[in-house]
Amino acid sequence: MFRESSIPNMLTILRIVLTPVFLYLLWLNTPGSYLGAFFVFLVASLSDYADGKIARKYGYSSEFGKYMDPLADKVLISSTFIAFGLMGFAPWWMIAVVLVRDIVITAFRSYVSRQGKSMATSGIAKVKTTIQMIFIYTVLVFLMVENLNFLFLLQPLGQWFFENQGFWILMLITTALTFYTGLLYFFENKHVFMRSE
Repeated sequence: MFRESSIPNMLTILRIVLTPVFLYLLWLNTPGSYLGAFFVFLVASLSDYADGKIARKYGYSSEFGKYMDPLADKVLISSTFIAFGLMGFAPWWMIAVVLVRDIVITAFRSYVSRQGKSMATSGIAKVKTTIQMIFIYTVLVFLMVENLNFLFLLQPLGQWFFENQGFWILMLITTALTFYTGLLYFFENKHVFMRSE
């Protein structure tokens, strides 16, 4: 039986399901598939925004949502960064920093949550997420510009950005902010860890 309170969880599941679809479209390496990958990622991103907003607005909460929502985010983002690493858009050491930080934080958050406790999230963590998304969308737009004929007017701009290390600089900012927020996360929640020992 359908319940409105299950909508956030359905959106979380949708995000997980869309992740392999997105990766497959990138792997196809065709103009049409890059366009499709952009819109699939856009839908996945919007599902993340929508499930959180709906859950907060109507007070929907579940153990499944508390565990799976951040996990679905990390699966989507981590998979995307790995794909971009394989495509040469970012050095592997930068990608490793992002992946390790997110895996460690997600693991600790799940551990603390299972103990019935909560952890503070710094406002700058949202900035980190925004920068990560800007990097991802910049790469996806670049792939479309380079491969779709109707966007040919933007190709000189895309080439200029690529040739002037735009992706490297943007990824460096993303990596530094991700690492910083990871340290800040542990510092602000050290009291939680100490009580958990």
